[in-house]
Amino acid sequence: MYYIIVNPVAGKGLSTKYLPQLVAAFKKRGLDCKAYITKKPRDGYYAAKRLCQNYPDCEGIIGMGGDGTIQEIAAGMVDAFILTANPCEKIPIPLGIFPGGSGNDSVMALKGGKAAATKYRKNISNVSNTIAEAALKCEFTNIDLIAANNEAFLVAANMGIDARIVHDAINLKPKFGGQAYLIAAYKSIMNHENIPMEIHVNGQTIAKDFTLIAVSNADTYGGGLQISPSAKFDDGKITLCMVNGLSRLKLGVLFPSLLIKQHVRLKDINYIECTEFRLTLPRGTETLCKDGNLSPVNGEIHFKILPGVLDVFA
Repeated sequence: MYYIIVNPVAGKGLSTKYLPQLVAAFKKRGLDCKAYITKKPRDGYYAAKRLCQNYPDCEGIIGMGGDGTIQEIAAGMVDAFILTANPCEKIPIPLGIFPGGSGNDSVMALKGGKAAATKYRKNISNVSNTIAEAALKCEFTNIDLIAANNEAFLVAANMGIDARIVHDAINLKPKFGGQAYLIAAYKSIMNHENIPMEIHVNGQTIAKDFTLIAVSNADTYGGGLQISPSAKFDDGKITLCMVNGLSRLKLGVLFPSLLIKQHVRLKDINYIECTEFRLTLPRGTETLCKDGNLSPVNGEIHFKILPGVLDVFA
């Protein structure tokens, strides 16, 4: 049995629209499936965790929605099998991804970049058959996940101006879709403040003001922005991108450089590869964005790689 977790509001209702088609594609191939429709944030997490605990031998879980939906589902699966008193080395249930959001960075990373995601969206009616066929033939890709204080995510987590951008983009998505991130970026520059942080990584401590921190498991986020071009789903490493505290004027240069992949040349951007690190916030509460999902954080955040724990298909 395959269980489909559907976010009905992702991508302006795209997942709900194509759910009957996905169910038909599975049944056509003799694969049984049941659907669960989420009603509020975190429903995907609880549904996935409950399914893993009650049906640990099921054939697969499929997420229909954007990156935030897939993050919730993956986190629930990790909590059920990895972050337990008797952890498994690998989640025994594969995760299928139907790209029903506005960003879909997880599919970009899996299928070959922004062009691949665009092709998917243009041929969305064929995606159901592609996913069902991959399930039938067990054509899975093994990937790493990253945990932030024991909550897993697939693509990237960020703090600083990017998290503020996501906050604004949520309100802009209904009108602007995938362009909401770019519009929100320029809005956030006007209210920008750097954040003092301490980062403990690879035996060194870095204490300074940062404009943003990106913790990457794949090369893109925010709808295709290649913040960490060298990051890979399957390299067993975290790619940590640190952007030093910037003025608003310099910040105005950062985002155009991201669009043309020239930001890696800027002296205020540094990269470190690691398997874990700790980030300390000296003051107050900030917002951490995990694959588009926002949560308040304070004190210390422990990031660690979960190598090769999940098989996915899309």
